[in-house]
Amino acid sequence: MKETLMSDIETQAAALFKDGEYEAVIELTSEAIENDRQAVYFYWRGMANIELDELTNAFSDMSKAVQLDKRNSRYYVGRGRAFWIKGDEKNAISDWKRAIKLDPNNAEAYAERGEYFSAHKQINKALEDFDKALELDDSLGDAYYGRGIIHSDKDEYQAALDDYNKAIELLGEDDDILTSRGAARFYLDDWQGSKEDFTQALELNEDNIMAMNNRAVVEFCLEEYEAAQEDYAKALTHLPTERLLMGGMAVTLHALDENDDKALELWKGLVKIDPRYKDAYWTGQELLWPEPLVNEAQKIVDKL
Repeated sequence: MKETLMSDIETQAAALFKDGEYEAVIELTSEAIENDRQAVYFYWRGMANIELDELTNAFSDMSKAVQLDKRNSRYYVGRGRAFWIKGDEKNAISDWKRAIKLDPNNAEAYAERGEYFSAHKQINKALEDFDKALELDDSLGDAYYGRGIIHSDKDEYQAALDDYNKAIELLGEDDDILTSRGAARFYLDDWQGSKEDFTQALELNEDNIMAMNNRAVVEFCLEEYEAAQEDYAKALTHLPTERLLMGGMAVTLHALDENDDKALELWKGLVKIDPRYKDAYWTGQELLWPEPLVNEAQKIVDKL
């Protein structure tokens, strides 16, 4: 009877967590803990606390789960994430390593460690972990997304696109994944598809500055300069001193041939920050600009 009840509560907690009902998970598991201090209840409450950025409570819950059941690799994966978010990377890696030792088939442990390696630009290690995670469990949407980012970093855009498509299939539409997929499509010369992804990302999150900037770049390349100006202007209201946006607005205004003075003023502002902006080629490398923006930047630099 006790095991059946515990299984039922875990099933409910997992379903609520999947639906994003984190407060409900905490309420359910807290009530269960009052009657029976099972590791699995602390685990799910800890997972919900992580999502709610209640890191002190999350770490306490995950540590209690590990204390109550030291042989369950899943609990080490959860505590490892709590450690990482807290900034304790050494113990995070230690917990994920322990999880894999306890259960070499724990796909989530490889996926979590892959995210860590990716964040630290250890690309080959990240790719190896994501590959292993997906070999063990091909339903991990976050692992597909993480591997897609690695493929993008390696300029393997078709492989990245395939992974982003799979991530969206598994996780649903997400503005960050759509933004990443839009970038891959751009580098595959699918500019219209790229623009559609950035537009969809902005429909989901109108404050996604990266999608806003990226759509402006595509619009510039498509010679839709007024649309690009609108996107840059909106992005600059959020980040008025961001060099990427200042440069983008400058080349767009110059391409419109309506406000050279403003374009030159913006560019002189960049040069004041860093004299290397007098070199259009360097600017393109620094801001990851495609050729049309670099060519326009050269025209501005020639007028300085």
